[in-house]
Amino acid sequence: MAQAVEELVSRARGGDADAFAELIGRYERSALAVAYGLLSDGHRAGDAVQEAFLKAWQELPRLAEPAKFGGWLLQIVRHAAVDIRRRKKSTLAADFPDLPANVPAVDAGLEEEETSNRVRAALERLDEVTRTMVTLRYYEGLSSKEIGEALEVSPASVDMRLSRARNQLKEWLGEAAPEGVKRC
Repeated sequence: MAQAVEELVSRARGGDADAFAELIGRYERSALAVAYGLLSDGHRAGDAVQEAFLKAWQELPRLAEPAKFGGWLLQIVRHAAVDIRRRKKSTLAADFPDLPANVPAVDAGLEEEETSNRVRAALERLDEVTRTMVTLRYYEGLSSKEIGEALEVSPASVDMRLSRARNQLKEWLGEAAPEGVKRC
């Protein structure tokens, strides 16, 4: 049975590295999605996530509400990504971070490389916050509330931006739009 986040935080605060590793395991993909949404580069996103995990370990005793560990961690990731972006000019990556086979990729079911490239290019046209929201919703399956906590915006704002993003992606991509976007 999976342990509650609060219990894992408590154990990690006591110096239990295994408990912290389990917490990281639960949030690693979401952390990468947030960092990638801001940096558009898988390697730099990985660097931001590493920095954030180290900072989270160091700052864990200061976490006021252990139940909100996920949102707190994603905020640290967001700040680390912004810091990395400030230090080095952004370069656009052609590919998204590797995703496990059980998570549908943006271009799942698309057989032509050209169509796949169009989808990636359309996502790159979205502003960084909206692209992060789209990534968290459609790659990570996070709710509007969870995304809002991670990005410090209201769930209503998340819903509004996702709606606009879906409409924009439909307009830009037409029939090449990913299934999750077409159905909405």
